[in-house]
Amino acid sequence: MIREIYDKICEGRELRPSLIELKMQLKSEENRRSFHKICGADYDVIMKCLADEDPKVRKNAAAVLGLLRVQEAADVLMDAYLAEDKLFVRPEYVKAMEGLDCSEYMKDFHRRLEELSMYQAPENEKKHVREEMHALQELILQKEGCKKHVFSGYDRPNEVILTTLPVFRDLLAESVLSKKVLLKSGIRTVNGDMKELLQNRLWQEMLFVVHGGKSLPETPRQLASWLQDSDLMQILEKNHSGEGPWYFRIGLPERKTGNQNSEMVKSAARAVEEAFGGKMINSPSHYEIELRLIQKKEGGFLPFLRLFTLPDHRFAYRRYSLASGMRPAMAAGLLALAKPFLKEYAQVLDPFCGAGTLLVERRFLMPVRNLYGIDIFGEAVEKARANTKAAGMQANYINRDYFDFTHGYLFDEIITDMPVSAGNKEETDFLYRRFFEKSGELLADHGRVIMYSGEMGLVKKYLRLQESFRLLKEFCILEKRGMYLFVLEKKA
Repeated sequence: MIREIYDKICEGRELRPSLIELKMQLKSEENRRSFHKICGADYDVIMKCLADEDPKVRKNAAAVLGLLRVQEAADVLMDAYLAEDKLFVRPEYVKAMEGLDCSEYMKDFHRRLEELSMYQAPENEKKHVREEMHALQELILQKEGCKKHVFSGYDRPNEVILTTLPVFRDLLAESVLSKKVLLKSGIRTVNGDMKELLQNRLWQEMLFVVHGGKSLPETPRQLASWLQDSDLMQILEKNHSGEGPWYFRIGLPERKTGNQNSEMVKSAARAVEEAFGGKMINSPSHYEIELRLIQKKEGGFLPFLRLFTLPDHRFAYRRYSLASGMRPAMAAGLLALAKPFLKEYAQVLDPFCGAGTLLVERRFLMPVRNLYGIDIFGEAVEKARANTKAAGMQANYINRDYFDFTHGYLFDEIITDMPVSAGNKEETDFLYRRFFEKSGELLADHGRVIMYSGEMGLVKKYLRLQESFRLLKEFCILEKRGMYLFVLEKKA
């Protein structure tokens, strides 16, 4: 296939469809390698197409050179870009340069971007001018990096929403001293103390509230106009130092079909760019802020800002993770729920410790005497050791099967995120039976088990069959997934 397409291009036959087909084929790494062998590193036949009288041939030839990352084509592409008189072709030259060393042309790209930003394009040219500007912005950001703004609003009260799971909401509210309002999945602070909020371990996201008219409209142009009249820019400027445009993306949680959402995001982003006249630049790859639009049931949106300029160091220790690992905010929330059943200076064991997140969060919650983590996977143990060291803590990690583990003294607490068995129901049942038996051996009288599990039936089954444990408390964490937190106590 690649050979046939290349032969057609060499012979000048069916240039446009051949280049389009070649472009599609070259999206595969294997096909790119094949093409390099076929042409023998001689790309003149493709580069000559940049001078073809058909603008669509020129456009697709530029795309092909970009996919091939032909460095020797950089000068040719730049000359063709500067000479190009068709606006819809120009962005493709810029995109083709992204994979090449084009440092000597950066001043030209900056100059062209400035020209376009000042250009009052007629309606029939706006789309192509916008596409060329986006291509230039992405190229400049890729080559030079984004000169992001620096968050400086630590001493400034802000109205923010802190999101969390509904089961953690009240705990979060109790731990925040700032004036707040309860929401279904979090709290809304009126004049939030940023320094205080950034130390709280129970929230998942911090969203800054944007104030404007009564309701943010759904149509892109009305939406952009509403935002232009809102305090969006005031929030950004008063909380940051630094100059230049704001690179943003639009976040629209899925409520429509994927295509509808995608088109809405694109249209809204274009409208916001136009409304703010260069102060806001849509850059899905290099954004520093997210404009989060939450759709209301009755129509319209609720607008929020998520600031990626705001450092969140709460879980900085978690340098390594596992695909199946628990997120730190979830671990912190589970342990906060269980706190009334925990004790200070306990001997704590996690039998399936993974990367050590539960143990580290247990130590952050209250003092412990010793932390022990066991995992059958050596990679998990190494990651747990590194994370715990980064947290400035000490723990004993052992690469072993929990059911073969023995110890010189009994533990006060066993905390665990129960592993999900990849096997059948019988294997899962066997895992829980062995867990209850082994934990009964390792736990001191009146010791506690803090267990996160999606197997309520098995937990209740072995509470009946294993007389050494009783259930103190259960919390529904994720109802749809059937995930619960169980607090068990070993009988004396």
